[in-house]
Amino acid sequence: MAPAHRLRRGDSYIRGMSIVDRMIQFSTVGTVITCPEMELQAGDHEPAVVVGEGEITVKSTTLFEYILRGTPADVGHALRTLRRIDADPYDGTLRERLDVKTADGMSLSGGWTIPKVHVPDDGGPWTFTGEIESLSFHEDGSFEPGTEVAFTLPRGHRARLVLRRFMEEVGEGNRREKTLVINGAALRLTLDDDADLLIMHAPLSDLLRPTFAENWLGEPLRIMFGQLIYPRFALRQSEIWSMGWVRPSPAWSRESDASALWQGPKQLIDGNGFWETYRRLLSLIASARDTRGHPNWEANRLTELYVEVAQAARGSRWVWALTYASAAEGVVGMLGLEDIPRVDMSDEQIAELADAVNSFKAYVDQWKGDPRPVQPAKNAADRMLKTTAAIALRHLRSTKWITSDEYGAWDKLRNKVMHGKLVSPYSSAEDDKLLLDLSGLLHALTRRLISDIDPNAAPVSGKDE
Repeated sequence: MAPAHRLRRGDSYIRGMSIVDRMIQFSTVGTVITCPEMELQAGDHEPAVVVGEGEITVKSTTLFEYILRGTPADVGHALRTLRRIDADPYDGTLRERLDVKTADGMSLSGGWTIPKVHVPDDGGPWTFTGEIESLSFHEDGSFEPGTEVAFTLPRGHRARLVLRRFMEEVGEGNRREKTLVINGAALRLTLDDDADLLIMHAPLSDLLRPTFAENWLGEPLRIMFGQLIYPRFALRQSEIWSMGWVRPSPAWSRESDASALWQGPKQLIDGNGFWETYRRLLSLIASARDTRGHPNWEANRLTELYVEVAQAARGSRWVWALTYASAAEGVVGMLGLEDIPRVDMSDEQIAELADAVNSFKAYVDQWKGDPRPVQPAKNAADRMLKTTAAIALRHLRSTKWITSDEYGAWDKLRNKVMHGKLVSPYSSAEDDKLLLDLSGLLHALTRRLISDIDPNAAPVSGKDE
């Protein structure tokens, strides 16, 4: 990792330092952070559980461990507080919170934790140990509103090569930049090869607002590279306050590369297609609203589906087939092609079928035997008027959005894996092609989905041809 001063930018906006500058000292695995002041907080407006001193150790890119040494001022209150989570383990607000001050005087929050306690026989200080996932700070002052996130990039992964080819070299050292405008919002990306970081800076805009943007900016990367890409560093700022984090950032796995949307023969030459894909995905994600009309804090459904297939790619071939087939149906649902009038029929054909269905239902109503089959039969007839996943996929095949092989793989494997039929655990040309065609189906459906975000934009390439 490069020294902090290598990452400093002239227009960085935390007292002249970027979020990476500020928090890099707390991120390197193996680092021990000395904390002369540590405090386990109880509930709001309650006294602390304990105040003491100790250390925080960076155990991995997803986990910190801490040791706090101190004796509670009120032993009864401390024990009651520590036991509350046992009574209701599903209420996360019953956990404690860890706040610390480092040796250089920086105040940090470690967030929620469930500590273990050791009480020595000799009457010495109690020892509290536990785990936290992140470290953060909060400051009041005058700041430039916006969002900054930084993602760690493993050396040797093709994502590094893709980004390197499609960004312009700037300044000294191995640094490249790219500026995008997405629905009027500016986004600057910086690749620092020496520091193994991709940094994104988004000033406040109508589209990219602090709090939401720190999650949104990484979602297209998870889809495009098929990896669990989450920011290691994140910063959100308003005009009067600033908050920054070191966050959990899972390791990448080569097994999940097959789930990546961005792959194929053009992946290293089609820079315009790469950035257009990122732009369309981010537009989809940032423009989505929940049932109340609010921006989504949680990941977009498309992102969630890709996270599932990325994780399934690390498992068995049966899990791969099961997850990819389900994810494809999930995207069909996002396309709005299910439970609508038949897309494979004209209006006249649908009207003719509707008459037949109504006649059939009237006939069934005359049944004099056991009444139990009546309603299921009528429901089945009604479903003939609606588009199912299979009908939608056949329609997309006829309009050339998916290939016959991609549809055939889904048609062959979908019911098989959904009903407990195992896929062969052994590799063969035929079986491998089925699994890869399922992956290709998901990617083709995704391209269809984002094509609707901006129908006048240039076509997105990168298809795994």
